Amino acid sequence: MARALVEALAKEYSDVPINVENDTLMRAYQRSIISSSPENVWRFLKKIFGNVQHDAWFTDLISLPWRRIWTLNVDDAVEQAYQSSPLERYRPSRAISWDEDFSESGDLEVIHLHGHIMGSKPRQLIFSLSEYQGAAQGRAVWDQVLASTIGSQPLLVVGARLLDDPDVERLLTRNRPSAAAPSIVVDPGITSENEWELKQYGFAVYKDTAEEFTKDWYAQVGLDGDALLELARSEQLSVPQVQELSTNHVGPRPKSHRYLDGDEPLWCDVIDDLVTPLSWMQEVSREIKEWASSERQGPRLHLVYGARLTGVSSGLLWIAKDVRSAGVRCYNFDRSSRFDVQRLVDKLSGQGPSVLFVDGAADFADDIDRLLSEAMLTGAAEVYVVAAELPNRNLQLEARLEVASEKISSASAPNRLQRRDAVALVAKREKLGRLGKLEDMERNRRVDHFKNRDVFSAMMELEHGIGFRKRMDLEVLALDADWKKSLILMLSVASRGRNTVSLLECAKALNISADALVRASGRSMAPFVEIQGEVIVARQRDILIQPIVHSLGNRGAIEVLRKCIQNLSPLVNQDSLRARNRGAMFVRYAMTQKLLSSIFPNDDVEAFYDALLPQFGGWSARYWEQRAIHAKHQNDWSRAESFAERAVSLLDDAFTRTTCGTILINKANFFARQGESKWQEFYTRGKKHFDIALAADRANRVTAFAYLEAGIVLAESAKEDNIREWATAIEELLQGWKWIYNGLRLVLGTTPEDSVRRAEVLSHRWERLSG
Repeated sequence: MARALVEALAKEYSDVPINVENDTLMRAYQRSIISSSPENVWRFLKKIFGNVQHDAWFTDLISLPWRRIWTLNVDDAVEQAYQSSPLERYRPSRAISWDEDFSESGDLEVIHLHGHIMGSKPRQLIFSLSEYQGAAQGRAVWDQVLASTIGSQPLLVVGARLLDDPDVERLLTRNRPSAAAPSIVVDPGITSENEWELKQYGFAVYKDTAEEFTKDWYAQVGLDGDALLELARSEQLSVPQVQELSTNHVGPRPKSHRYLDGDEPLWCDVIDDLVTPLSWMQEVSREIKEWASSERQGPRLHLVYGARLTGVSSGLLWIAKDVRSAGVRCYNFDRSSRFDVQRLVDKLSGQGPSVLFVDGAADFADDIDRLLSEAMLTGAAEVYVVAAELPNRNLQLEARLEVASEKISSASAPNRLQRRDAVALVAKREKLGRLGKLEDMERNRRVDHFKNRDVFSAMMELEHGIGFRKRMDLEVLALDADWKKSLILMLSVASRGRNTVSLLECAKALNISADALVRASGRSMAPFVEIQGEVIVARQRDILIQPIVHSLGNRGAIEVLRKCIQNLSPLVNQDSLRARNRGAMFVRYAMTQKLLSSIFPNDDVEAFYDALLPQFGGWSARYWEQRAIHAKHQNDWSRAESFAERAVSLLDDAFTRTTCGTILINKANFFARQGESKWQEFYTRGKKHFDIALAADRANRVTAFAYLEAGIVLAESAKEDNIREWATAIEELLQGWKWIYNGLRLVLGTTPEDSVRRAEVLSHRWERLSG
């Protein structure tokens, strides 16, 4: 219809020399803009392309359960068709223009690669040659997402000639399909030459109309109106971040997956009875079964704390299988983005007891709390949430939970295996014939191999041997490309922070194609990485961080991490952080002072933060918080104070106030230890930040503990020299401290026990000072 649009532009802009016979659409559009303005031409196109009504088959096509829809058209045909779809009620759509910021949700995302005419505000369109060139040079983030999609996920192309569109052909030739399922081009008029070329790139070609393809698709998979409606109501579409753990639809096992060799656990591993039920797992399962069998199944929350490599992820899956055997439906949250609480409540309502498992729950504590609150209000959703987290993140998790303490249980996965669990592991290995070096030992010596050790290390030594890590170090040194070492470093860092990253994030971070990642994972990188669906993980978790750093050198390694973060920065913005998208959460963790200082020397860390200033300095409070914390650890108090105040100015919330207040009171402690009275000034300023934070959220345990710990250290330092002039100020400090402590104890109640013990230790220190 390009010719018809040229004619329409010639008629609308009659004073412009547009030759309807010879001029291309690009040229006619460009001349129209020169004569008028991009905004006026946009408004004219809106009249033509608004409220588009397509044929019925197009609604059927759009009604299929797409992950995303990409369109080269500026009209609203997709959105209008989706309004008529049964899916729209359960999964809203979101129109996205090519130049918008990246964020990902469970909604159907319709990305207009050339802009669109929806809404009242004119948007930048891509019609002219200069606009094509500008978009290509600007490397818009959604173009990069599409590139990764082509290379890693099955794609259906309808109504577009891939080899004729400049920007799409560029993406195609650099990113070839490599997913297990085929990518298909539907084109009834394709030439034999173009068909041959597309097949070389890895596409299958369907030589018929889109209407016939849609009918064929429905027939092949047995879809009709009722089946489509049932699919629309399922959590797979309405809450795509949540998947039911079903025993009759397990899903394919990745070809290279070897759970007993140390790979991250999958649902199929539990179904195949490869996971050993440890004591804590059995106890959690027993409590869930008791809850499910009780007469009133009110919402419940079970907190599970466990360090890395203690088998928590495997344990959650085993609990799900065991609970499922009692007739309870179980769901896993994949942490790809925040879930829609109301949709999940609607899904769980009226279906009996259901359990939701969240591994790495602190970042999603707000949603967990809302889910339990909504379920309690409606009374129709009987939901039990099992939320797992690292022990050192307990406050970040608990601070956002307002669920009544009697509705909360807790468990811990021990860092070291007790004898009972060691015996169970030996029995499982004996049954599977996977004892390795323990095969010739007697039973007690087999048990001793596991006792008082973490699960992962003990397992790795069975068949890989004690020299396993040494051999892995040598394999790292033998890698033939730096990007492969960079990939291992990125995935190892993600594992340490319990973050997940997809092929999209890895391709973007390393500036390579997704299909190159897929190919390498099955060849030279097979010992190091595994692709699980769209997620890619490090087989050795974070064990190879130090070998990689040694191979690259300290500065080389931190430079790799810095480049990864900078390359990912287009995926990181306030919206993607609020949505807890994978790329944003990885960057958020990778720039933390605690992680960086544990791996790299301090001078390298300072240069690292300096290099990130252009990407994050203008908007990211997180960036300035971490810089402030790093400066504090260097006793660079002036910069620490300035950076912390900058974070508050960018985002004034309880957490930036807590960071700033902590640094100011730490600075006060520095002066108190020098015997300088100016500590009182900095304490007063710091206390004000804490007061503001606690006024906004009295139940914020992170803020309360931060104040209590900083304040008690300051009080101890100030009292140590017994300076008479400080007596009144110290007494006021201790009185304010006790008031905040009393408020915290009311919030804590009697559980969870670790937080209560932590608070009581602080109280004993206060009593010694007050006595």
